[in-house]
Amino acid sequence: MAGRVGPKKELDPEELMKRKFRAKCLFRALGRMVMSNAYWLIEAVDHYEGLDDVKRRVEQAVRGKAKKKQLLTIHDKALLNKPAEERTDQEKKYIFRIIGGLKCFKRYPNHVKKKLAAVTYFKYYGPGRPIVRQHQEAHALYFIITGDVVVSQMVYDELLQQYVSIEVGAMQSGDMFGEVSLLHNIPRTATVTTTGHCELLALMKEDFKNVLQASVQKQWDEVRRAMSAFTYFDALDEVARREGCIVAKMKSYEENETLLGDGVGVANFVYFILSGRCQMIESLQVIVTTRLGRNYYSLYDPYVPKEESEQDFDTKYFGAYKNLKQDSKSTEGRDSVESKDPNVKSDAKASILKHSSTAKRGSQESERHDSIQIVEDKPRTSGESVSTETKSQDFLIPSGHRVMRPSVRLSVISEKIGLPRPPQNLHTYFMQVCQLNPGSSFGFGENMRDRRIVALTPVACMLLPKIWLLQRNTANIWTRIEHYLEKKIPTKKQLFKEFTSQRRWQEFREELVDDVIARSNTVNWTSVHDVPYSIRMEEMLDI
Repeated sequence: MAGRVGPKKELDPEELMKRKFRAKCLFRALGRMVMSNAYWLIEAVDHYEGLDDVKRRVEQAVRGKAKKKQLLTIHDKALLNKPAEERTDQEKKYIFRIIGGLKCFKRYPNHVKKKLAAVTYFKYYGPGRPIVRQHQEAHALYFIITGDVVVSQMVYDELLQQYVSIEVGAMQSGDMFGEVSLLHNIPRTATVTTTGHCELLALMKEDFKNVLQASVQKQWDEVRRAMSAFTYFDALDEVARREGCIVAKMKSYEENETLLGDGVGVANFVYFILSGRCQMIESLQVIVTTRLGRNYYSLYDPYVPKEESEQDFDTKYFGAYKNLKQDSKSTEGRDSVESKDPNVKSDAKASILKHSSTAKRGSQESERHDSIQIVEDKPRTSGESVSTETKSQDFLIPSGHRVMRPSVRLSVISEKIGLPRPPQNLHTYFMQVCQLNPGSSFGFGENMRDRRIVALTPVACMLLPKIWLLQRNTANIWTRIEHYLEKKIPTKKQLFKEFTSQRRWQEFREELVDDVIARSNTVNWTSVHDVPYSIRMEEMLDI
């Protein structure tokens, strides 16, 4: 006889309501997670079975054309979403191999990467979504795998009497954000919003303390020591120094590597040299002409306009009124002549009417051939009559006759447009403008045309955004440094003057040596082969 089953215990209505509410919240959270990750969840689907879902297949076909190479596959992303305590040792090794090649983890050693492989999580955010908000509590650190984000802060505007959002920077793949709040245990200092589809790796707060806090603290201490080496930052408070550590970049350059110029360098950043020496090099374009065995040099700079004298200024701006008066008098004289001889005017009207049809056709042909004109300089014996005859012949060409146009090289077009063509005897020389030692700074906005800064020795620099410095322009220090650099760095004309003086001195030395050798009666039998090989290799003589 089966045992009797007691009556089912009824749940408390309040407890039942809590369970239903919890289940509803979990279902909504699951739905939101699926909707937010739908962009990458279907990226690995190559085909669809059945013929009903045509719209889905069209979307997949369009997505396949525009899809870029993914750094992480859908399997990798699913594995990175797995809880850290459930990942096996084999899965951790696989994740270590994946994230080891990512741009955002190249700065860390292998033992740190192995720890990160066990605790990082994949996150996806669609366009226009805030990842962190200012003044909120920090829970994680983020590494950007793909996509761009914008950093903004709420600043009180005294004019509008309200808080406004101001963009203070942007980040891209390979950058990291969120470490400030975790490192100093403070609320978020800025809001980070995505500009497009963005994929990130998140490191939670507890894992950050165990894995990355020591290395991040080391980087911050390095930036703080660099800022303390310059007296410009002594007046900054703790908050400003912390912001400087956030926006600062530490870069190292090898010997003969270009720091700034020729399209190289970080734009809108100021460079502070911590160690090493570098030099500023400027290129000079010089026209060399030889007359009577002597070289003459002139500076060629097409970007600088020619200086105008007072006489040129007067003829350019005030001489126009005189020309207008002369033109008005000449037109009055022509009108009087035409009124005295009406027969000539009537004959001209008749000729115009007679050839009106040919003129229309000629204008159409001229419109076709006006794009490229060829001007040939040939000797003319009859003066201006030659040009008038050719014009009349072109004007009376029959409509059926097709004008053959000679072939033209494209290199000739630049001369017709009026672009400056460099002379043939143009030479380019490179001169050292100045040297920059530890403690120097550049990039404040000084003139860098035809200039570049090259490292003489291995150089370490600290880079700070120029806009951040101008916002903290105590005693107008940065503007004064810019004016000081503009005043002390030689101009192109000053460098050219130094170049000519050096050339004259070199020519004088050579002439003096030749003169002394020509006067001496002794014969010098020494040749280049008498010089040891080691010295010749140092002198770089090509024997």
